[in-house]
Amino acid sequence: MTFEKYISHPANTDDGEPTLLIGEGGRFDDEGHLQTVADRMVEACRGQTLADETPAESVAEVVGLTHDFAKLTRWAQQYLRGESFRKPDEYRYHAFPGALVTLYCLLEHHDEVNDYAAEVATLVVAGHHDTRSPPEPSKLAENYGRTTVEVRETYKRVNEQLADIGDEVPERADRVIQAATSGAGSWDDFREWHDDRTEPIDGAHDHLVYFAGMGKRVTGVGYYGDVVRLWTALKFADQTAASGLKDDDIGGTPPDREVLDQHVDDLEEGEGVLANLNCLRDRARKDATKNVEALVESDDVGLITLPTGFGKTYTGLSAGLQAADISDSRLVYVLPYTSILDQTAGEIQSVFGVSPYSRAFTLHHHLSDTYTGLGDHYTDADIGRSPGALHAESWLSGLTLTTTVQLFESLAAPTARQATRVPSLHEAVVVIDEPQAIPEDWWQIVPELVELLVDTYDATVILMTATQPGIVEYGSDELDTRELTDDTDQYTDFLAAHPRVTYRLHDTVQTDLGDEYTTLDYPTAGSRVSEAARNGRGVLAVCNTRASAEELYRHATPTMAADGDSSVELGRLLHGHVEATGELPSPVRLRRLALDAVAERDADTIYTYLSGDVRPDDRALLIDALYDEAAGGEDDPDPLLNGETSVVLVSTSVVEAGVDVSFDTVFRDYAPIPNIVQSGGRCNRSFDGDTGDVVVWRLAEPEDGGAVPSLVIHGGDGGDALPLLRETGRVLRRHAAEDGSIDEATMISDTVDEFYESLFEGALNPGSERLADAVNSASMSELAGEHMIEGIEDYEDVVACLTDPERSDLLGGELDAGDIGEYPGAQVSTDPNMWTDEVTIGNSRYLLVDAREESYHTVFGIR
Repeated sequence: MTFEKYISHPANTDDGEPTLLIGEGGRFDDEGHLQTVADRMVEACRGQTLADETPAESVAEVVGLTHDFAKLTRWAQQYLRGESFRKPDEYRYHAFPGALVTLYCLLEHHDEVNDYAAEVATLVVAGHHDTRSPPEPSKLAENYGRTTVEVRETYKRVNEQLADIGDEVPERADRVIQAATSGAGSWDDFREWHDDRTEPIDGAHDHLVYFAGMGKRVTGVGYYGDVVRLWTALKFADQTAASGLKDDDIGGTPPDREVLDQHVDDLEEGEGVLANLNCLRDRARKDATKNVEALVESDDVGLITLPTGFGKTYTGLSAGLQAADISDSRLVYVLPYTSILDQTAGEIQSVFGVSPYSRAFTLHHHLSDTYTGLGDHYTDADIGRSPGALHAESWLSGLTLTTTVQLFESLAAPTARQATRVPSLHEAVVVIDEPQAIPEDWWQIVPELVELLVDTYDATVILMTATQPGIVEYGSDELDTRELTDDTDQYTDFLAAHPRVTYRLHDTVQTDLGDEYTTLDYPTAGSRVSEAARNGRGVLAVCNTRASAEELYRHATPTMAADGDSSVELGRLLHGHVEATGELPSPVRLRRLALDAVAERDADTIYTYLSGDVRPDDRALLIDALYDEAAGGEDDPDPLLNGETSVVLVSTSVVEAGVDVSFDTVFRDYAPIPNIVQSGGRCNRSFDGDTGDVVVWRLAEPEDGGAVPSLVIHGGDGGDALPLLRETGRVLRRHAAEDGSIDEATMISDTVDEFYESLFEGALNPGSERLADAVNSASMSELAGEHMIEGIEDYEDVVACLTDPERSDLLGGELDAGDIGEYPGAQVSTDPNMWTDEVTIGNSRYLLVDAREESYHTVFGIR
């Protein structure tokens, strides 16, 4: 059975044209899928070498040309056309026969390619339809390297597939092999080679012996990196070609850095201490932007170490955009939390005037509506996502703003969907903001993944934080680090001369009881918060868990009645406005509602709560009502934290890093030193008034929580014998004065440095050796199920419908992914008690919650 056209993918629409496998009339040209994939793989691997010094481009071209070779069989063509056939379904499978062609082309006819590179390429083609992770050599050994009945039947089936190609389309097969060998190989020569290597078919023939040894000959980080490099390049080239994306639509242009310079120049200079602070911010940005040129030319990892409030975001963006301009590449800016991501995205849109749906800028996290507007000449492709989503999720825009989780999980055994973004990291600039938030389990694997970025992908990596964790400095033998700001001591010297805060250790932390510890009950803690909030002061209390935060909020909020009338709570006011109007209030409207309620109830304090259970739209609105000076006009109320009414915010760590708010007093539940410093960055942020206090205490287990919160989040059982908490207590007590106080300059420098030094240079060896070993052994299956955020696999994608449009569009009707994507600010990742409806779209399951019903608390969010 022959076909007029041999196709690689069916038409994307009923009236569309299928994608040709090798070109019109069997000609091998650019119209064919194999050539397009090969060209894009070569571009993705341009200038790179494998661990054995083989040019990656040569290997990539052969992989691209041969990966779908066995779609030339009648059974594959019938399947692609939706036709039935009498053979078992395995006869349409094309990955392993294609891998044999790859092996032949590289081993027999590419002198520049040795056995190592041929093995990696063969592994990649054999596993190019794997979806959960890149292929693992042990799996190929199991499937094709054993003398079992199943393996013997596999080779017999492959022989039938090759015989079918030889009977029906030998000339097309010959064209593919000649293209992949520059004319040196042929279909007839391949058949002879293959027949020799499969004799005797029922015994230990050469193919079987070869695959039995796969992965045993060479292991190590280089092997892992090369498998990931070639597999992700193939996934990228294959999916972009199948989607119909044209070459001109692959990529984007970063925003203009000079627009940021102009924006900063237009800001007010300030007076007094604030003017001096602004000079330091400007100096840091200009130093980092100047020094990044030398970083791009080196193999070092850049560091930007600035105290909170010293303009890190603008400094990182300026240096990153400058480096991207030098590299003629793109910028990937990484943050740990979606709450900070959305805030930073708003800043980028405001400063540069770019849309997150443009080829200049993409916002990508699991709750965002991620796509690039490419015009209506594209239709949904048969790859599980539209070309616009593929472009955005592949980080092809000039600037991509994404999460730490997305970056490192995409490098650690990426899924098929994550794989398409990895080639975009080639020569890219990667700014990792707040790297201290990387979970401890990943502290051994992250240095190896950063080495992969720098050595394999020639990326420029910058780590930026107030509390440099030393993950690369202590964790990598291959990489050096360099500071991008000149004279980093000038920033701590400034804080020594103009302290914003004083850190104070509560008795529950200051007293050293060895492995024993004392805790503070919630009624007492709530009273302390209330007392601190007198006389128009702003107080922030940061808790380790949601259960702890809820209990502290209840005890800090006086006589909290069921109707909420006895205290002024922003969450209840927000929801009351929505129930009355069907829409969210503006930040200015929410401020007016709060101030009116204060006057009506003769109250003196406004209470607010934040956690990951609260809808992202609501979190952003609450923060803007508190602190966004740009919201509103001259006659509108000031941000609530700038007013005369006291404000109490009880929050989980969603407020800890990167969120632009400032309070007079901060209470922080016991946590590692970097977390304490980050919380301290929300205190007296702009040097307003007297020196603020950051009180560190240890809260007891909440009524519904089951364990002491600091142990739940930062280790497990064992009290302060836990490495992070034990070293935190030891270092804090060593630097504290008799009254338990530590000045800010000491806290952000000496204690942070000593904390990380004690972890990495002592006997503690933090991080998971199992994960690091999995990289070294290329054990993809070991890495495939790993998540940076522990327990996230148990979380559900919840859509909390609050406003009238959300409820009418999403509750009770037929939905598709586009409908859900219209409301990213309603999406929450959590483990709900109840929900209104459940929908499955593609591979994603969504739980729909009516946020006006009891399943959504007006203050605490998802129940």
